[in-house]
Amino acid sequence: MPFKQALQRLSLCPSYSILRTRLSSTFSALDSLSQLEGDGRKNGSKRHVEASPTQQQQSSSFDVATRMVQKAGAPQAKRAADEAMADFQRQYTRQDLDYQMKRKWRGGDVYSPRDLSGYEMAKWKRAPRQPRPTARSGPDVLDVAGIRPIDHYKNFSIMNEFVTDMGRIKHSSLTGLRPANQRRMAKAVRRAIGVGLLPSVHRHPELLRRELLRRQEGNKHY
Repeated sequence: MPFKQALQRLSLCPSYSILRTRLSSTFSALDSLSQLEGDGRKNGSKRHVEASPTQQQQSSSFDVATRMVQKAGAPQAKRAADEAMADFQRQYTRQDLDYQMKRKWRGGDVYSPRDLSGYEMAKWKRAPRQPRPTARSGPDVLDVAGIRPIDHYKNFSIMNEFVTDMGRIKHSSLTGLRPANQRRMAKAVRRAIGVGLLPSVHRHPELLRRELLRRQEGNKHY
């Protein structure tokens, strides 16, 4: 009985009516949202059903293109497979295998299976480095003549023999001098160029004039 009395008093309270109206409006809003969600799901299923034939058409066209590509490449793949099988079944001769063996084996050589690989054979395929040619085939010219190059830097005829046509000092493999005399001759050449007695870009004009006179005299005799 006290509970019923409390409900009656609550119903008579003005705040209870306000709360009741707010709750009813909230429940009505929730009902409208649920109805909208249901309509959206129905529309989505319809759209999905409508889009499915297009997807089927796209997948079917893709399958057709794939089959066409496979048919176009089938002869090439078959030809490559036939060539590989024929090459596998072919009997290799001794000459065919010798072409692949770049290294010349000798009796008693020790090797590992890795030495027979293509990477190791390519090392033997490279041409060996040729030794630098040396023109020195005897004693040093300056030692035999007893000449100090630094004392004859003014003699451009001697200096010109150890310089190229473009004014570069020749290498010891061409001059035939030992290292000490090569350094002394290089010092004398640099000094002659520094004081202006020896051109640094071409042969000496006096030497060119002498060669020209010799050619003219030789032509007169002929």
